[in-house]
Amino acid sequence: MRIIWNDFSQVVTLENLTTLKLSGCKKVRYIFSPAMAHSLSHLVDLCIEWCEEIERLILAKNQVSSSSSSNGDTGLGPINFPNLTKITITDCEILKILFPFGSIPVLPKLESFMVERNSKLEQIFELEDETKVAAKKEMQFDKLESLSLEDLPGLIHFCPKGYHFVLSALRELGVRYCPNLTTGFFIDSQEFVHCKTKTPQLIEQVAIEEFATVSNAIFSKNIFWSRGFDGSQLPPIT
Repeated sequence: MRIIWNDFSQVVTLENLTTLKLSGCKKVRYIFSPAMAHSLSHLVDLCIEWCEEIERLILAKNQVSSSSSSNGDTGLGPINFPNLTKITITDCEILKILFPFGSIPVLPKLESFMVERNSKLEQIFELEDETKVAAKKEMQFDKLESLSLEDLPGLIHFCPKGYHFVLSALRELGVRYCPNLTTGFFIDSQEFVHCKTKTPQLIEQVAIEEFATVSNAIFSKNIFWSRGFDGSQLPPIT
């Protein structure tokens, strides 16, 4: 796939793509095949909005047709976006899953992550093989400064079950109207934000017994937190 500028003086291949914005693409069901996603090593800014038919950003490996195997869509390793810095995903009505999640960091340079008004979204990160949880269950997001999860009534997981995210650079966190979210946000003595997902049967018990006196307790529907600001609190990591 190639993109050719109007003056025909420069040809940009997919491997050199740094910014991708899709708006109002009503017939698109997915954005990338697995092989295409592997080629986007220079992608920095991704914005998807008002795409009514998108179900997932990346076609699942089990959805790749046998005819695509010769094009490199099967037998690939874990997908990651090594230079992706900013992600904005809004107003995609039937989008369910954003990124596959394997044994390596999928977004090592992510700084800004805004996911809002996607009513059917269930998972931000989907385990590529749910029967295998990486031996290193703790994942670092050392660059992420801003995270917004808003108006996501179907969202169940931000952090996959069995994993623990450490958001050491986070400065702003907003979680609003995510009533089914089972990922809790905590803070340690260094003001590093941590994410963990608990099983549904433990949610109510933990919220009542451990964090009953905290204004924004675990699994709160609304969190507005910023580093160094004496506003809403996060419960301590245990």
